[in-house]
Amino acid sequence: MNNLIKNKTIKTFWHQLLHPQRVTRTSGIVVALKPKRLALVECADQNACTGCSAAGNCCQKGPGSGAKRILADNIPYAREGDQVKVEIETSAGILDSDTVLYIVAFVMLALGLALGYGIAASIAVGIPAAVLAILVGAAFMTGAIGVLRFGRQAVIQTALARIIEIEEITPKDRA
Repeated sequence: MNNLIKNKTIKTFWHQLLHPQRVTRTSGIVVALKPKRLALVECADQNACTGCSAAGNCCQKGPGSGAKRILADNIPYAREGDQVKVEIETSAGILDSDTVLYIVAFVMLALGLALGYGIAASIAVGIPAAVLAILVGAAFMTGAIGVLRFGRQAVIQTALARIIEIEEITPKDRA
């Protein structure tokens, strides 16, 4: 039984290290409504993103003022111009850091260099082995950076924001 508790604790520790969750609350104004119960909220508190592990991945810069805008789940069905409270649950951890991106890119470069040199050494391709190794290595590294930098943001949502409360309703009555 004690071993089971120890294993569960270790598993929980590694899960929290790789995928920590943090909840940040801020307020903002709904500037646009989007399909599928989503709203674009301009955040009033600029310090809410400070220290956030998903900063830069969930917010967009607003026009002119430099205010942050975030796409949030519009649960209470706020309308444009409403003052709302937004809760942002982040789950970005070590696996989402740029350090891992560069480590994986370096590993892919080394793998590509080895593969390119191996192909050139075993098959007569008509170009020097070093040139082929550099080309294959650069292709592997560029592909890894492309997938991890741009593909990750398209597939994995690192922050989930949701409107939890409407603070003020605009003078437009909700009849």
